[in-house]
Amino acid sequence: MNLRLASRKRKSEAIEEDSTNTPQPETETPRESPAPSTVADSPSRSVKPSPRRKPRSKSVTRPATPPPPKSPEETASDELKALVQSCPPKSFHSALLSRLDGATPEQVASLSKLLEGLTPPPTLHCARCHQDYLEEENYDRICVIDHDDNSTEVRHHETFWGCCGASTEGQEPPAGWCFEGKHTDDRTKARYREDYEDNEEEDGLQSCEERKCHRRAKAKKQFQEVHVVITRRRGERLPPPTKKKRLS
Repeated sequence: MNLRLASRKRKSEAIEEDSTNTPQPETETPRESPAPSTVADSPSRSVKPSPRRKPRSKSVTRPATPPPPKSPEETASDELKALVQSCPPKSFHSALLSRLDGATPEQVASLSKLLEGLTPPPTLHCARCHQDYLEEENYDRICVIDHDDNSTEVRHHETFWGCCGASTEGQEPPAGWCFEGKHTDDRTKARYREDYEDNEEEDGLQSCEERKCHRRAKAKKQFQEVHVVITRRRGERLPPPTKKKRLS
């Protein structure tokens, strides 16, 4: 019995020694995480408070105030302006002339006072085509001149026109006008012929004495004065001025 107890005691002591000698797993202790660094902790940085935004003021749309009503005089003036602007110049001119015959002295005096200081533009005379014109009506293609038959030269089956430097088959003139442009009363600017381009002494233009422009102007003025009187009596329109036919 003693031997059994002694062997059991030895076995228990051996088991206890084995348990004490075996290394047990170490348990890791949780590390404390460092606290997040804030801007306020660093002494070198200073935090500025964010500026406060001002509340936007709501825009109030006010209704537009209507314009004040016009007086009867202003309304009548606007209607008369619209009527004058809508009428063609020739129609308004003839209508005004026809109504002057039956106008009262008060109406004539009022119209004369209204048009006080108005002067007609000067009538100019073109040194190229010898036609009278107004500078306000002088546009790009109002001055036209035909081809000169005396400047032709027949070359085989063609005809050379020295006035413009063009050549055509047969004897027909070139299409269009020999010159087409603005009027001018300066003879130095009226040159247009090709055959006189290098000639400094002559320009190939006819003078007013050769065309007898002064006599024709005097006769034309007398005719217009008589025609205006007859037209004002009848209440008719003046006929439009005659234009030259363009050669095709």
